[in-house]
Amino acid sequence: MMIDLSGQQFGRYRLIKRLGFGGFASVYLGQHVLITSQQAAVKILHMSDVNAQHFMQEANTTASLAHPHIVRLLDFDIQQGTPYLVLDYAPNGSLLHRHPKGERLPLATIVPYVKDIATALHYAHEKKIIHRDVKPENILVGRHGEVLLSDFGIALLSQTGRTSLETGYGEAGTSYYMAPEMFRGKPEKASDQYSLAVMVYEWLCGELPFTEGNKIQLGYQHNYEPVPPLKEKLLGLSERVEHVVMKALSKQPQERYASVMQFAEALEEASKAPPIGTRLLIYRGHGTGYAIGVWSPDGKLFATGGDTGIIQIWDATTNRLLWANEDFSGRVNTLGWSPDGTRIASSSGDETVQV
Repeated sequence: MMIDLSGQQFGRYRLIKRLGFGGFASVYLGQHVLITSQQAAVKILHMSDVNAQHFMQEANTTASLAHPHIVRLLDFDIQQGTPYLVLDYAPNGSLLHRHPKGERLPLATIVPYVKDIATALHYAHEKKIIHRDVKPENILVGRHGEVLLSDFGIALLSQTGRTSLETGYGEAGTSYYMAPEMFRGKPEKASDQYSLAVMVYEWLCGELPFTEGNKIQLGYQHNYEPVPPLKEKLLGLSERVEHVVMKALSKQPQERYASVMQFAEALEEASKAPPIGTRLLIYRGHGTGYAIGVWSPDGKLFATGGDTGIIQIWDATTNRLLWANEDFSGRVNTLGWSPDGTRIASSSGDETVQV
């Protein structure tokens, strides 16, 4: 059982309460012993035999990051052999807490998240720093609702000592979100882009692209198995958006976007509604004449009726025929969806009405 260190003092901070713990670290709410109104998150690392010089070097690199969407590292040290970090306290939890597993998010919510996270990653990449562990748990929500990328440098700090616990950082990253090259121990800037794209995929359809098996099996899937198409999981998603996400999820880093900012910009552009007057689709299915058409209440389906009595339902974004009925013997005169979009009422020149 993990020992609760609440009440102890690390540096200038007294540990008030434990906020959470894992294999690699425990996080506490800390209060400055002199400035009592000042709180911080104190991360106690479960490490021993720490290479102090290496630890200080990596921590200093992380502390150099100053960006509005990156959690600031305020202080660090090694106390009686135990390394610790003092970070800005984000009181509103993480994006995983805000949006639990399985929740689908609209693009209007996703795009601002991606832009903010991408600016933070791009800033770090310009300094030749790779995050290596981008996932919803590591995106915190600040005091004013802003998103903050946390745990920069943790993957490298974990290599400055040893732990007897299973840390989850043995290959620097959580397997569900890891890029193919990460499993081979060769992280690149594009690895962070891939992880962010996995988050977008999950937010859009409520599912991760790969979930089966252990780390070795997940590594095989990320490296060799095709990403399941989003359009099969999310009816109505535009092909432009899917193309952007799938490009960022390319197996080879060089086939992704040139930078994480380019990915964010492409996603924002693909999410915009086309200009008025743009032809979106052409329906071809009523060879003998089109009589009437109506949209479903949610705008995702389009029902049409023909001169010969045929009724067809189409996917309004892909032009794919989903269902057809030829029970009428006369021209379809009217069509109407039920308010919940689960039924269609229709009438025909043969003087019948069907639901």
